[in-house]
Order: sequence, then structure tokens, then C-alpha cells
Amino acid sequence: MKHCSIFKKIPHHLFVASIGWLNRIITAAIQIISIPVIIRALGNNNYAVFAIITGMMMWYNLGDFGLGPSIQNEISRLRVVGENVKEFLRSIALFIVLIGILEVFVFSCGAFFLQDLLLRKIPSQAPYYLLAVVGNLYILMVLFSVAFKIFFAEQRGYWAYIYQTIGIVGALIVVLFLIFLDVPYKLLWISLGWIAPQTLAALAAFLHVVPLSKWAAVADFKRFCKILSFAWRYNVNTIGAAFVLGIDYIIMSQIVSANDIIIYNVFNKIYLFISFGYSTILTALWPVMAEAAVMDDPAAISKVNKMLLRNIFIGMGYILLATLVILTMKKFVIGFFAGAQLMVSSLIIILFGIYYSIRVWVDTYNMAILSRNKITFIAATVPIQAAISIVFLYYFGTKFGIEGIVFGFLLCFLVTAAWILPCYYYSLLPNRRKT
Repeated sequence: MKHCSIFKKIPHHLFVASIGWLNRIITAAIQIISIPVIIRALGNNNYAVFAIITGMMMWYNLGDFGLGPSIQNEISRLRVVGENVKEFLRSIALFIVLIGILEVFVFSCGAFFLQDLLLRKIPSQAPYYLLAVVGNLYILMVLFSVAFKIFFAEQRGYWAYIYQTIGIVGALIVVLFLIFLDVPYKLLWISLGWIAPQTLAALAAFLHVVPLSKWAAVADFKRFCKILSFAWRYNVNTIGAAFVLGIDYIIMSQIVSANDIIIYNVFNKIYLFISFGYSTILTALWPVMAEAAVMDDPAAISKVNKMLLRNIFIGMGYILLATLVILTMKKFVIGFFAGAQLMVSSLIIILFGIYYSIRVWVDTYNMAILSRNKITFIAATVPIQAAISIVFLYYFGTKFGIEGIVFGFLLCFLVTAAWILPCYYYSLLPNRRKT
């Protein structure tokens, strides 16, 4: 009984975050295994292509169409006022599927041109339809991943992590099996083996959380349009984020070598994994903040604001400590992951550490603002940040290679979001900062 009472005292968002940590540990192990395995199976040039195709995730995220956060916030509102969440999901499910069909058609029309632009300078075995096939699977995965947001809004975030784990484990198993079979056209099949299981897992999650019955009969276009009225603004923000954060591989494909792309990809994935530990807390905290905003309770808002600051300082310290560890193991890390004598400077690691520390700060306040549906200001400022990002990344990347790419990111955030977002968030709460 005492053990039960102890578990009940654990905040729900931390309970979900702890399950998320388990998911990230499994993901980390798979990332550690998959990177050297895939590099050795494909070779440097083909892996550089694989890195570019899979590194376009910020652009594939447009497949969400802004629906994920908009639906999550609407469910939080429905829970507070006591309305039926399942009926709401039934009423919009058909339109989500129709959007997926439209997105596949639109992306397919431009995929061949995009592939030629991205890959023409890297000699590889990429078939002309590689981006069309793999990209569409990524887009559908992102769209069906609205199910994960729904799980979190319903305080069942553990299901989101279960499906994500199934997807990534399935991806590793399929890739290892394909390598074992020594299939021809390795780049194509390994790319498909990596994304297809994750797409199927997202689809299974969608079918799990959205009631299957009466999709057409209860479809409510007016209600879906209400969701779109918020979703399009989230999507504008996502488009801007793609230009801010997703331009790196596009620029690198034009100005750096395949080996440099591999180095960037390896260390970026390492830091993404490190930051995932913090992102699990932010993901679980989102519905807590959204419900506090709906209740408009000064005490609850004061509490979540203290959570924000505490989590920021813990997260930044965590990133910087991890950077020190990576610096001491630099030769081992690049040798293990890349399996080649690639030259890696300590500067690139230090820059990654500083950049991801700043991202902890920025992402926390970005989540706080989005959880309140206050996205118009962000949508207005993101184009400016996107323009600065493109200029900085291209200029510094041309001058200094991959070190310049990371420095361009770092500088872009320092002169824009690192101070704009906190100022705007606290301006929303002028009378509550002292509560």
C-alpha cells in the first residue's frame, strides 16, 4: 500500500516522462547500432544520401498540417469542460485521411525535381524515385503521428511511447534482415526498411486512439474547419521552423563533401538523442500547461512557470555535461560510428553543445507559448528567423564548412528566438509573475 501511495504522489507528467526515458534508452541503443551498421552496408557516398533523405525531417513534419498541436489543445479544452472526446475524434477522422491523400499527391509531383537538386553532386546508387517513395512514407508517418498528441492530451502518453518503440525496433530488425540477405539496391531497400515500420506503427496508433466506427456518418466539416483555423497557424510555424532548422542538409548537399555530411549527421544524431531526454519532459508538460491556461488559475500558472525555469537550468546543465563527456571520447565516438579515419575537430563538438543548450531554452518557451494557442506572434517572427538562418548557414557554411553550419544555427537563435520568446511569453502574464 505504501508503494502505491508513493506512485500516486509522482506528478503525472513525470510518470509519462519516465516511460519516455525508457523509450529513449531503447531508441539510443538502436541509433548506436544502426549508424555504423548502415554506414558499413552502404559506404560513405550512399550513406551521405541516406543522411540527406532522412535528415529532411523538418520538411516532412509539414505532413502534420498543424493538426497535432491543434487537436491536442482542443482535447485539453474538452476535458476541462467535460465534453465527449471520442465523438470529437470521430467527427474529424475522415478529413485527416483525406489530407493524407492530398499530401501524397502534392509531394509526388515535386519529389523528382527535389531529388535531383539535393543529390546531383553526390555519386551514389540512388534510384530516381527514392525521395518520392521514402518521403511519402515519412509524410504519412508524421500525419498519423497526430495519434501521439491525442494520447498525451488524454493523459495516456505512455501509449505514444509504446508505438514509437515498436516502430524503431521494427525498423532495426528489418534493416538488419535486409543487410543479412545482401539485397541489391541496398540504398533503396535500407531506406524503406528504416521508415516503413515506423509509418506502420504510427498508423496503428492512429487506428487505436481514433474510434473506427461511423467516420463518414458523423464527419463534421464545420468542426474540422474550427480545428484548421488553429492548425494552419501551427503549420505556418512549422514551415518557418523547416526553413530555420531544416535548411542544413539542403545547404550541405551543395557545399560540403560526403564525409563532412557523415560527421555532421553522426554528431547531430548524438545530440538529438541527448536532447530527447529533455524533450520527453516538455512533451508531457504540454497538456499540463494547456489545462492550466484554460482554468486561468494564477496558482497553477505560477506553478508551471517555476517548472519551466527549473527544467531549463537542469536541461542546459545536462547538455553541457554531455558535451564534456563527448569531448573526452571524441576519437572513440567517430571511430565507432563512422568506421573511418575522419578528421573531427573539438570545435564542432563544442559548437554543438552550446547550440543544443540554447535550444533547451528556446524550445521550452516555444512549448509554453504554443500550449496557450498563442501562435500568431511566433508565426509572424519565424519568417525573419528563417531568412537569417538561410543567410547565416550559407555564409558561414561556405567559409568554414560544417563548423560554420553549426555556428550559423547558434548565432541565428541568439539574435532571435533566445530573447524574443521569453519576452513574449511573460508579456502574456503581466499580473501573474509575482503570484
